[in-house]
Amino acid sequence: MNMMRRLKSIASGRTSISSDPGGDSNTKRAKFDQETEVRVNEETNPVERGSTNIEQPVCAPGDTNVGTSNASMVDRTEKSGYDQLPKELNEMKIRDEKSNNRNEKDMEPTIVNGNGTETGQVITTAIGGRDGQPKQTISYMAERVVGTGSFGVVFQARCLETGESVAIKKVLQDKRYKNRELQVMRILDHPNVIQLKHCFFSTTEKEELYLNLVLEYVSETVYRVSKHYIRMHQHMPIIYIQLYTYQICRALNYLHHVLGVCHRDIKPQNLLVNPHTHQLKVCDFGSAKMLVPGEPNISYICSRYYRAPELIFGATEYTNAIDMWSVGCVLAELLLGQPMFPGESGVDQLVEIIKILGTPTREEIKCMNPNYSEFKFPQIKAHPWHKVFHKRMPSEAVDLVSRLLQYSPNLRCTALEACAHPFFNDLREPNVCLPNGRPLPPLFDFTTQELAGAPVELRQRLIPEHARS
Repeated sequence: MNMMRRLKSIASGRTSISSDPGGDSNTKRAKFDQETEVRVNEETNPVERGSTNIEQPVCAPGDTNVGTSNASMVDRTEKSGYDQLPKELNEMKIRDEKSNNRNEKDMEPTIVNGNGTETGQVITTAIGGRDGQPKQTISYMAERVVGTGSFGVVFQARCLETGESVAIKKVLQDKRYKNRELQVMRILDHPNVIQLKHCFFSTTEKEELYLNLVLEYVSETVYRVSKHYIRMHQHMPIIYIQLYTYQICRALNYLHHVLGVCHRDIKPQNLLVNPHTHQLKVCDFGSAKMLVPGEPNISYICSRYYRAPELIFGATEYTNAIDMWSVGCVLAELLLGQPMFPGESGVDQLVEIIKILGTPTREEIKCMNPNYSEFKFPQIKAHPWHKVFHKRMPSEAVDLVSRLLQYSPNLRCTALEACAHPFFNDLREPNVCLPNGRPLPPLFDFTTQELAGAPVELRQRLIPEHARS
């Protein structure tokens, strides 16, 4: 059934929308519930991206571009905006322009031989060796593959010198371009963002060049934690939902406000969780980009269930608000125990959204994509939020979802505003702790940069009195 027939069916009342959002999506939801535990980067809607992070469309077979923009033209435009590697290319000396970058001395990529991903295989590289300092040799023993995808492979390894476990993300490197993910990860420094420890290049017998990003290892993901509760036929404890969502928002405030970086692939699989402390770290910056006003971006980005509607409408000049939509989808999924918008294609995704939010107005479509001229959708009323969630759902949780899942990007709350939302007031109580009695992970140690420009009233709501210095 095509989109218009489905929407007309909903508008005429032939398809009901129950308190289980999606109404006629039960089959899709059953598929989701029956999924087995997947590896870190496997999902129902993988983002297809090249190893150099030159953007490629994200669509399943049969996906239709709803917008009027020419995706291939935008794709070429983004490619042309990439920094061409200078002469040092052949020496593979990829440097960040900022010479005072933290850890830069330890992140001069070197080339080593070997595959490195087979269990027991050892790969040795060196760090340092600048400003008169001796080079330090580091050896990693591969232990197991924890994720695979179009980008490459992620494997867990152990540093033989220190015994520390790390995750190594290995991607095929296009010699013509800098790797955007590496450039972004070099500047990341936040407790809720995965840390880059080291990087090196490796070659194969076929003379293929791979970039290896050595990252801190975190054993769980929000996806796997959520699946655990689903298998147990239980709802995730509300304090975990509060903790995870708050830390996602805090990480995004750092990325958006401090660095100007849009993640563009927020989803449960890309949210790492320490199972003992419940500290969350955002990972996988393979789609991340600094968005520049006036410069076009590819619209086929972000995994489908979490893709903002302006992307489905083909917008190419979107903002960091696409990440906040994704946060709303993640929060709703944790509250419901299943995805809120389980579309099977780009068009189907829009149908799922309209069934809950109603048909967007002309003004809302203009806010999402001013270049979108078609407007032939049947008029469908928004489904009341209190009917989307069960009656025992905290009203503050529903309110935050409603503030994040707005058609108009400029009406979605910012990451810092979300952190100050009443849904997280429980976390601000002086004696609150984890269900196991352990203290919460650090939540209020904001830097001056994170709070720059925030009104006094917002700061007062954000940081509890007992946490103020």
